[in-house]
Amino acid sequence: MALARFLRSLTRFRRLQPMVGRIHAVVLRRSGGRIRRSRILAGGQPVLALTTTGRRSGATRTTVVAYLQHADAYAVGALNLGSDRDPAWCLNLRSIPHAWIAVNGERKAVLAREATGTEAEALWRGFIERLPATANSRALAQRAVPMFVLDPVVRDGA
Repeated sequence: MALARFLRSLTRFRRLQPMVGRIHAVVLRRSGGRIRRSRILAGGQPVLALTTTGRRSGATRTTVVAYLQHADAYAVGALNLGSDRDPAWCLNLRSIPHAWIAVNGERKAVLAREATGTEAEALWRGFIERLPATANSRALAQRAVPMFVLDPVVRDGA
């Protein structure tokens, strides 16, 4: 729980946190798939770069998030390091669910949907089994923490 509190304290730096996420995303994309996990920002979990469209600005924003493979899709939890607020990417996906991910050296178009009920709980269990500290961060967040499923968009002729 102490680690979760420390990580949550990092959310107090509201201007610094998005910048670190963007830099991390650039490094992840430029690695061409060589970097697949983040020991520093995701506890060694697999990560992907998520690019959303700003709900107010219309500008694209990219950040790095830990993911869980979910059949052909990817599941991501909007923990925001246990903050009381949903991360901006979560709000953006709710408004504009079309996004891009860079994962394992590939760039893919995805359509986001918010998981609910038993599907969401099963995905949270998967995250917690892989990194037990996730349960502490989820408990620290004084909100219902959303779980999103990023379904790859199948293009005609692709």
